[in-house]
Amino acid sequence: MRATTWPPLNLPYIAALTPTHYDVRVIDENIEPFEFLEADVVGITAMTSSAYRAYQIARLYQGRGIPTIMGGIHVSMMPDEALEFCDAVVIGEAESVWPRLLQDLEAGDLQRKYRGDWQDLDNLPLPRRDILKNSFYSWGSIQTSRGCPMDCTFCSVTAFNGRRFRRRRIESVIEELKQIPQKKILIADDNIIGHGRKDHEWTKLFLKKVIDLRLKKVFFVQSSLQLGEDPELLRLASAAGIKVVLIGMESVNPASLRAYKKNINLKHFQEKRYAELIRNIRQASIAVLAAFVMGDDNDTREVFDATLQFIKSSGIDIIQTTKPTPLPGTQLWNTLMKDHRIIDTDFPKAWQEYRLSRLVYEPTNMSRQEVYKAFTALREIYYGWPETIKRTLNTLWTTRDPITTFIAYRINASYRKAFLESDHFRQYRTPS
Repeated sequence: MRATTWPPLNLPYIAALTPTHYDVRVIDENIEPFEFLEADVVGITAMTSSAYRAYQIARLYQGRGIPTIMGGIHVSMMPDEALEFCDAVVIGEAESVWPRLLQDLEAGDLQRKYRGDWQDLDNLPLPRRDILKNSFYSWGSIQTSRGCPMDCTFCSVTAFNGRRFRRRRIESVIEELKQIPQKKILIADDNIIGHGRKDHEWTKLFLKKVIDLRLKKVFFVQSSLQLGEDPELLRLASAAGIKVVLIGMESVNPASLRAYKKNINLKHFQEKRYAELIRNIRQASIAVLAAFVMGDDNDTREVFDATLQFIKSSGIDIIQTTKPTPLPGTQLWNTLMKDHRIIDTDFPKAWQEYRLSRLVYEPTNMSRQEVYKAFTALREIYYGWPETIKRTLNTLWTTRDPITTFIAYRINASYRKAFLESDHFRQYRTPS
């Protein structure tokens, strides 16, 4: 659905580093069907859930003698697996090695593995958005930073980037922002406010710049719950056009927060500040999209009931609910593999189950079927029309912003559509 489909940045960055004697084409299977195109070289990127599909495409091209390169976070974690389907892999950030890879290719000396370094983000070119089907994407996308110093057990960001956080210069971000045609912009950072005083000040300066230049954009961002602690930052965020913030709440179960190593959230939860900080953000005319990870070893059926009650009582505007998924390279993956708890190890085919909506191991306190039933029941209530109407009116009443309310409604509608079309809804819905 267009409300939640963002244009990718990875391939446009690579395209910007590709010599001009190449004619670059991009196929994004999120929005269009795959079509075989003749090529001199093919580059493929995919996340874990789509790795098996990516391997099928890679083998198709490789089988026709076309040099095929794979990269991205999954391939970086599983390079030897990927090399069974392609000619070369890029491990880590590709920007530092892509030009050399093409030189090796043209010289007939393509290596099997290339390891990218972590880049100074100010050395990156502007991504080539002209290669995308921009008429489809109602949102634009931009990145002001990379990485996260947090160490959440289920998150692959740290596994890929290490515990580092890199910023771009504000001037560079503004220059790029001016060139994006869409009015609505996703800021693809894992945490727009960063970590610590220096990063908070960067964010404030950036927002002031957006306001002073009257860029008139509407932003979707990701942040920690700490956004709600700073009144000045909230005032600037609202004035600059931030309308939705995705926050990884993760759980209302302190035992799960400890297991996830979500220490900041655990501190706020123990201080009973969850609802207060959410309210502060919403009163700044910003809708809160709260992400919850439920069904881990510490959860019972009661957690789902408590989560739903918290969602309703705190006025959260949008929810994203996922199951703990052991993505390759994460601490959760290492632990479950060590303990032989992964159920289906028929890789790479089994990667299709790593969609964040499936459990690929058996939790301690609930069976997988019980988790699926609890998830389905929670979402049946949340996406039902009585709750949808109350929630939408509450968003409008609290944010006092029709644009925020409309965007929140549209994102909820896209999640609702996906839920109603899911196998879990058909299999586990409550007849009543």
